[in-house]
Amino acid sequence: MEKVSIVVPVYNNEAYVAHCIQSLTEQTYPELEILVIDDGSTDGSLRIVEQLAARDSRIRVFHQENSGVAAARNRGIEMATGSYLTFVDGDDYVSPEYISQFLDCAGENGADLVICGISFVEESGKVLRTLIPDGYQRFEKEEWTFRISAVCSHFYRRALWEQYQVRFYPGERGEDLPVALFFSAVCEKIATLPEAGYFYVQHASSARHNFRGLRNYRLPYHALEEALQKAEAAGVVNSREYYELFVLRILATCYFDLARGASREKRAELCDYIVRILQTYFPEYARNRLARLFSKARVPFSQKAAVWLLVILVRTKGIYPVSRLLSR
Repeated sequence: MEKVSIVVPVYNNEAYVAHCIQSLTEQTYPELEILVIDDGSTDGSLRIVEQLAARDSRIRVFHQENSGVAAARNRGIEMATGSYLTFVDGDDYVSPEYISQFLDCAGENGADLVICGISFVEESGKVLRTLIPDGYQRFEKEEWTFRISAVCSHFYRRALWEQYQVRFYPGERGEDLPVALFFSAVCEKIATLPEAGYFYVQHASSARHNFRGLRNYRLPYHALEEALQKAEAAGVVNSREYYELFVLRILATCYFDLARGASREKRAELCDYIVRILQTYFPEYARNRLARLFSKARVPFSQKAAVWLLVILVRTKGIYPVSRLLSR
């Protein structure tokens, strides 16, 4: 049986981490190594995971000073020895068949990357909504690589991480997006799993609820540009139109969703960055048929509209004055 490495970053997840780890030890597929990286927790998280590790030899616990989720995930990647690699955050959990379904899908499709759906749940377990991918078709239907871009719902052949030396960039938010972008470009064999076995718990202390945009965090400027450079060096083997659309979606998310409350200097920095990235790496971005408002791309209309509007704003140089309105 092939071993699967599961990296679990933990930071002050005392109320959730036992459920998370138990959902992994109770997997129907047994050949696992569960790499728990305690990122300087100040609550009882470390004590809980050490108690669980004492009962199950598949759990390996590592402790480090608080350095952020990117550094914690990177530590787990360095320690991983399995044939496959995936991530589960310390306050989330997965279904009992989660890993076996991933493996079956990877085997049936010869896939290097498998993308599954997500169930957004309350702390009680009540499902708020699900996001479930349908089929992936190279060059024709590549939308799910960016519609579900969280690495926690992705299943990778681990050798790819070493072949391309992919790591998360510490100190920036949105660290998943550049990683997902890179693998969407270089993986020839990608498959989707029409299941929502990853349970993303919505609670008051979660990262999504606490995010305050550019007031508190730096966006993934370095990570995204590094991903673009690495993808070009390795060779983009899938649709360049979808690859470009993925980048436009990341930039539109940064511009419309993440820049709230930013200072004038931060807004100007973001606008300068967007313009430079498009002019440098995608000089023909305005001709991308998938970036049109009524394109064939199967993405939510709100995302289409955001990308379409961003293209117009960059072309007309309206990106700077409009940013002042969005920051209010």
